[in-house]
Amino acid sequence: MSVDPVALLKKHLGYPGFRPGQEELVRAVLAGRDALGILPTGGGKSVCYQIPALALGGLTLVITPLVSLMEDQVRRAVEAGLRAAFMGSAQEAGERRAITEAARKGALDVLFVAPERIGLTPFRRLMAECDVRLLAVDEAHCISQWGHDFRPSYREIGRLREWVGCPVLALTATATPTVREDVLTNLGMVDPEIVVQSFDRPNLAWRVERVGAGENRMRWLYRVIRRHPGTVIVYAATRRGVEEVRDALARLGQRTEAYHAGLSGETRTRVLHGFLANDCRIVVATNAFGMGIDKPDVRLVVHVQLPTTLEAYYQEAGRAGRDGEPATCLAFYHRNDRRVGQMFLERTHPRLDLLRRVHRALVRAGDELGVVDTTVSDLAGSLGGKLSQEDIPTVLDALERTGAIRWLPDKTCKANGTLASDEGSHQFRVGVRSCADLAWAKELRQTAMRKLGAVERYARGRGCRRAALLRYFGEASQRRCHACDRCSPR
Repeated sequence: MSVDPVALLKKHLGYPGFRPGQEELVRAVLAGRDALGILPTGGGKSVCYQIPALALGGLTLVITPLVSLMEDQVRRAVEAGLRAAFMGSAQEAGERRAITEAARKGALDVLFVAPERIGLTPFRRLMAECDVRLLAVDEAHCISQWGHDFRPSYREIGRLREWVGCPVLALTATATPTVREDVLTNLGMVDPEIVVQSFDRPNLAWRVERVGAGENRMRWLYRVIRRHPGTVIVYAATRRGVEEVRDALARLGQRTEAYHAGLSGETRTRVLHGFLANDCRIVVATNAFGMGIDKPDVRLVVHVQLPTTLEAYYQEAGRAGRDGEPATCLAFYHRNDRRVGQMFLERTHPRLDLLRRVHRALVRAGDELGVVDTTVSDLAGSLGGKLSQEDIPTVLDALERTGAIRWLPDKTCKANGTLASDEGSHQFRVGVRSCADLAWAKELRQTAMRKLGAVERYARGRGCRRAALLRYFGEASQRRCHACDRCSPR
């Protein structure tokens, strides 16, 4: 195209030039090519679809995983001069109809949707009526079963790009070489422009602190926070852990906010806005906090326990130092932490025998079309006590990932498969296949085990922390970084 993307960048976003990797991706999609961008956390992935949306006309459709962040993404798009909106299941019907009509009439430049919406018939009809010029996939690593946050609904994007017939731009900050190949294959990319920026963040000091259990971590955490002025994010593995850390810091005189999915939307919004406005220096959170949050001056990110994958750790810790100034990424580690990681792994990837048992029960309960309409308690009862009610939802999610079942919407079950509460039980409705390839679930579990092992090797390794992370993402590095706890213990 004859449009100068640099001129658009200066005019609409006020930047004098693109960051490394951005311009190559933008020019590729403007030329009608597919593109895959692996840009570091804070590398400005949104610019890569905002500028094409300004230049291409028509509609740019952005698939993004977290509905809770779409409002912020819309705000930033509007600030860039784009007519933008998002579709979410929590919206009023009238609001969704207005957005649908605006998209149909060409009154929108950018539309943000969750991947679960792709499978809905009304949305497919809408896309057939819209002039979609670009399909952008945010957090594209979710497409891959080898990625750290695989979501089956992302697999539908490959079919969507066939319907809309436009270039696709896939963006992520965390993808190993294996995940990159899987993304390219599942999106059906043809002769794509591939931009892989270095995973190295020289301004970040990577450190692991071997600690004891319980309160010992809180004493270390308090000492570290006292030594680091500026904004701090502390990640804990569970909601309960978040509350405990927040309370411990409060008892030590530190004003601290908590953020996790169990809090009300109003509370989460208040905490987020206070964090962005520097009203609160310390936020303790689960991994629900951070994705898409653009705060450049975080000086310290602490993980009370390491996540179950290095991809997740790199993404979360990488929210430090986005302004390029020195920042510290610290993780506490205790030899018993692997048990916690194993617990999370069992929830996400249950044993194959449990999957088979639940699948057989669903097949028996299905009607002639394979539709099962039941409750968690009834399903647990049909298994003769082999699984508790608390275990059933994780097994159902695992079966969905393999394609053995598919969530079906009804009056008590959202279209994205969220179980709805009904007087203490949980009503759900799924379609079940009589034959299912559960070997894939076994392979996913084995992959998750290898990733968990990589986390432990990182924590216990004696070599340079930065080099270990870069090797994991397929990048060579210098032997010593002179900034991590192994290269510079002080």
